[in-house]
Amino acid sequence: MHSFKIIYDLLKIHQENKTYILTEFINKYPQNWKNKLLEAICIIQNLQIIRKLGLSFEHLDLFYLPKNRSFSRYVNLTAKCLYLLCESLSEDKIKLLLQYVKTDIIEYKVNLKDSDFLELHMLYWMQENYISINLDGTVKLENLLKHLKKIEDLESIYDDLKNHENHRDVLDIQDINSVNTSQLQTFFIKEDKIISSNNEENIRKIKKGLCIVINQMFFMGEKYEIRFGTETDCMKLLETFKGFNFITKEFNNLKKDEILKMLEDIPKIFGVDYDCIFVCILSHGYEGGIISADEKEIKTEEIEYKFCSIELKDVIKIVIIQACQGKIIGQIEDSLVTDGFINCNISKNILSYRNFCIFMSTIQGFVSVRHKEKGSWFIQEFCNILQSGKNKITFLKAVSKTIDSVGEKKGVLNGINSVAQLPEIKSYRLSSDFQFPEYKA
Repeated sequence: MHSFKIIYDLLKIHQENKTYILTEFINKYPQNWKNKLLEAICIIQNLQIIRKLGLSFEHLDLFYLPKNRSFSRYVNLTAKCLYLLCESLSEDKIKLLLQYVKTDIIEYKVNLKDSDFLELHMLYWMQENYISINLDGTVKLENLLKHLKKIEDLESIYDDLKNHENHRDVLDIQDINSVNTSQLQTFFIKEDKIISSNNEENIRKIKKGLCIVINQMFFMGEKYEIRFGTETDCMKLLETFKGFNFITKEFNNLKKDEILKMLEDIPKIFGVDYDCIFVCILSHGYEGGIISADEKEIKTEEIEYKFCSIELKDVIKIVIIQACQGKIIGQIEDSLVTDGFINCNISKNILSYRNFCIFMSTIQGFVSVRHKEKGSWFIQEFCNILQSGKNKITFLKAVSKTIDSVGEKKGVLNGINSVAQLPEIKSYRLSSDFQFPEYKA
């Protein structure tokens, strides 16, 4: 492990010559450096650099979840967790931790002061093989964990690091190649645009809305189980959007052709005089789509294609999906279960796809948790946040709070402890954030 020497030498060069050292570092380690660097900048919360790049931190925050210790896209997840540990410790706790470690490493052969960055000390510990993060994904943290356990108020981060030590950190193993350039560019929105969208007078106020709930409880074959608990989610959604004075409509157990026909016919059936239309789909799913009542697969691209009509180009169109997106369990008290393409070559006006967004209950490749009586983590939290926001909550704020809240939940599924779930935004093409009307219970 030579990371300590590399970083320490670069830091000395910077201190002595006041030179920029990132270029030299990138030249030595060019592989995927842009994505790693951008995520790292978000994790350390360097808003000044993000502004200089002309990017929106609000959108990058939703994409990278820099404060979430259970998720990373490009940066090593254990390294991220260790950095967040460093940031969370007070000066007194840092000194106490160093004191503990130095009782193990008797000859602390490095010119580091207790006041220096704790991250540098950790790199030195890796050099001495006191702790390790290996290329094969294994980690060795027991020496650190035994001391963290003795320090007050670190229970949560201790548990997360212990999960890494036990090799149970599954939320970072999604194939990075599945995150394509266009998806990244979706979030690289210019700062002047997001500043204007954050300006209260530029946030679109919703006066009239429509909410359609497609509730899939029963399936025609034997492959998919009855989705007990989905009625609780359905009622919660209808209650929430009725509270915003939205027109609401519920559809149950639709076949594939019925779902696609209904989405395509929204302007004909319900009209177009709305500021916003929500389509909420509660079903079983697979990576990249949902399952219809006749047990056929429907890709999210199909849903988007049918929903995005030219008649609705100026209407905000939001799809909320509660369904599994794979088989990986993000490491259920009993009663927790999981919610286990059309040819689009037809010419279509690209403006049809304006003002559109999909909010998924879980990231691609992972399961989504649903309680058989209480409903799903995702839908229940999203609705609770909307209701508690009264007339001040905007969509992006609700999304951010839902991601944080669901990400903090833990359960037990099929005997696996610490099951976790992480919602994500997909296909974000909203021209601005929008604010819900006053909620009236």
